[in-house]
Amino acid sequence: MGPKLLLLTMLIGMSSAYTYYLQVKTADKSWASTGGPVYVTFYGTYGRTYNFGNLGKMSTGSDKLFTRASSTYIGSIQCISIKMGTSNGWMPDSLIAWASYDVLHKAYFYSYYQWYSTNTGEGINEKKFCKQGDTTYSITATTSNRWHSGSDNIWASVTIIGSTGTTETGILDKDFHGSSTVRFVFPGMKDVGRIDCIIVKARETDGWLFTSITVQKVAAGSRPVTFSNHGNVWLDADKTRQLKLCNRSKKK
Repeated sequence: MGPKLLLLTMLIGMSSAYTYYLQVKTADKSWASTGGPVYVTFYGTYGRTYNFGNLGKMSTGSDKLFTRASSTYIGSIQCISIKMGTSNGWMPDSLIAWASYDVLHKAYFYSYYQWYSTNTGEGINEKKFCKQGDTTYSITATTSNRWHSGSDNIWASVTIIGSTGTTETGILDKDFHGSSTVRFVFPGMKDVGRIDCIIVKARETDGWLFTSITVQKVAAGSRPVTFSNHGNVWLDADKTRQLKLCNRSKKK
């Protein structure tokens, strides 16, 4: 290989030294898809940014992985921003970002029933998300055996309140059937220390009656904490939009 060809090969290699990844899940909800464009920017440590570019068309319920090769190094990914380039509204469920030089530290971002559009009457045009942390929590929900206690359209999330702060899960995106127990796992959460309370928030009107929700940090030696719905309170965005439950030793 001649010196000029060798230099060219080295320059090409340097121009794409890093690979950035973005996994995007679109909500499984009617009209959640978009024809794009959807623009994404990564924000790293020390204020460094990387323009990830246009994601294009996104289909309802889809789970897509996008990759970009770049010579730009931004350090640990801390935040991302979404900017719509169309009035054709879009509802993402979650986004996961990471880099080839830091594959063990993925950044998780959850979107809470939020529509995006350049038309302000249909959603917001732009939003910046920042990672909550690197802790994983599991949420186990048991639905009551009462008549019609289940729900397939409640779009609930759980805020975990602990001794060192709060963190919120993504959407509990499975159907709840009477007498059933469903488990969800959410990485990329903040470690809240001792778990004291939870707030369960509903965003739709198909009422849900649960008997208990158990929260557990997914780590060796952690213990589950169960919160019971002793008052048999139905969750419904038109009536009781959110319900706070605490350990007996904590005030509500």
